[in-house]
Amino acid sequence: MPPKILVRLGLAFLFVAVAIYISSGYWLKSLIFTSLDYRVSLASRQIKSPPFQINLDETYFVSLHLDDSADDWYDDGRCNYKSVNASEWQVYRLSLKPRELWANSADTTGRSYYLGGFNATPGQYELEWNLPASAACLDHRHPRLLVSTGSTGYEDGVALIRIFQIFFGGTGAALVLLASARAVKNHFAAFRAPRMFPEMVLRNAISITKHAPMPLIHGPPHWPLFCVALLSILMFIFMIVEEGLPSKGMFVSWRKANAVAWEKSPWPDTLEVYVNAAGQFFVNGHEVERNDLHAKLIEQLSRRAEWTVYFEADRNAMYMDGVYAIGTIQDCGAQLFWITPKIREEWQHSAKSQAAQGKD
Repeated sequence: MPPKILVRLGLAFLFVAVAIYISSGYWLKSLIFTSLDYRVSLASRQIKSPPFQINLDETYFVSLHLDDSADDWYDDGRCNYKSVNASEWQVYRLSLKPRELWANSADTTGRSYYLGGFNATPGQYELEWNLPASAACLDHRHPRLLVSTGSTGYEDGVALIRIFQIFFGGTGAALVLLASARAVKNHFAAFRAPRMFPEMVLRNAISITKHAPMPLIHGPPHWPLFCVALLSILMFIFMIVEEGLPSKGMFVSWRKANAVAWEKSPWPDTLEVYVNAAGQFFVNGHEVERNDLHAKLIEQLSRRAEWTVYFEADRNAMYMDGVYAIGTIQDCGAQLFWITPKIREEWQHSAKSQAAQGKD
């Protein structure tokens, strides 16, 4: 292929790479993940937020952000976030005339810092909040009223899209370099050394052992060479961009199962999540809807100093239900302990052995 065509093709690839990078970043910045971050005074019994804009079809969460305080870990009647548990809030959509009641606190069971959530569509909204008199004691902790949604899924999507941007950019740079090398080669080829008899074919007068010509790389035996080269290129690209990519996975500890001391827990009961074969979710034996699992775990964990969640699934439970429960536990920031069927069998066997020894 002529160098001019290679240069044009390489520049086109580079343009596509730059366009993908700029457009994906601009699109991510245009999304509103935190629609409302409003400084409020809890001394007032009724709060009305300014209008705020939502441009995503997502579930948004209403939360009260306070300065950290050790009082939040006590249940002895101190002034902490539990003082706003009895509050009521309403969300109105202003895009419609007259304004429409869109959601309220009665539609959700969220508590603690997480006051509840609502499903929103793009538009303009307004929030009204009725506070109990006991909430005024929290005013010195700089309360802020937040309405926000998670951004992890969108950031992961942009990171995946930018992998293609790296591919286009690398291909374009390689084509430009190849065109430059061919142009330089053609330039110096025009200045060959002069010969006395240019029409005479040069021959080698010294006897040299001739080898068979190298076979072309076109048959199946040479296919692994191409695969190894392609895999090496992809591994090299991944090593370069690995730092910017979000890590995914679950931390695994190779300690023995009996290393977990249930009796050392500072709480009278542990926090357990169980998934049965029918796809039902249970938190400490109480059934919880799939979409309410995150809110229920946040409610339970906010009352504990030790954020450890024990997860167990039925042998016939669906894989996607187990993955959803594990991902939800990790999103809450809790430490996950997975009780596998093998661990459950070992515990039952150990309990039977101890019971038999006690009878003897």
